[in-house]
Amino acid sequence: MRPVPARRPSPAWLLLALVVLCAAPIAVAAATGLARPLHGADPVETAGGSPQGARDSAGSDGSTDGESEDGGGGSSGGTSSRRSPPPTGMADIPPATATTTAAAPPDTGAAPPPTEPAPPPPPPSTVAAPPTPPADQVVALVNQARAAAATPCPPLVVDPRLTASAQAHSDDMAARGYFSHTTPEGVTFDQRIIAAGYPQPGAENIAKGQRSAQNVMAAWMASAGHRANIENCRLTTIGVGLNAQAWTWTQNFGF
Repeated sequence: MRPVPARRPSPAWLLLALVVLCAAPIAVAAATGLARPLHGADPVETAGGSPQGARDSAGSDGSTDGESEDGGGGSSGGTSSRRSPPPTGMADIPPATATTTAAAPPDTGAAPPPTEPAPPPPPPSTVAAPPTPPADQVVALVNQARAAAATPCPPLVVDPRLTASAQAHSDDMAARGYFSHTTPEGVTFDQRIIAAGYPQPGAENIAKGQRSAQNVMAAWMASAGHRANIENCRLTTIGVGLNAQAWTWTQNFGF
């Protein structure tokens, strides 16, 4: 008996079987969620949150598992390879906490910086006392000499009438260029003192050229007659006149 030759399947059946075999892996991948995105890009995680592809591969705790579908090489088996782990601290940050927040506005209620205290007011300016006139210095020096004399005498008192008489004689000597107790007309010192209103003239000292009270007093104290008038305890009043243009000095004394 001649064996019956094997029947070859028709080409239509072969094509159908091939289609079924090729479609089976794709259906399995679609059912398990492992299908590669159509655009061929792997899902990427960012600090601000995960893209849709990363969320699809998230585990039950919400963190990514560090794997993605490779899908390369045209393999129909859908084999996967492990992707490089994300940078340290990136995969473990939940999207809510990784979101950048805006800086808080400055506190407008803060106290303003302290201002520098105002400088203290300047101390009140002190006006220097005017210098003592040379005529007054002479009076003070006369009283010092009287107190230091061998027989101390009480201080002399300044009388304005004697001062006027002494000043007039100093000015007259300077104006008319003479140096004497008597004027060119023959008026003596006691007559001038009485004419000035003082009734009891006592004595007169004159000097010329000394430019300070100390110098003129030194000259008078070096002269016996002048020193006798200064240290006369019977005299009680004094008046001094000075013309500072010619440096003519006059002392008038009264009882």
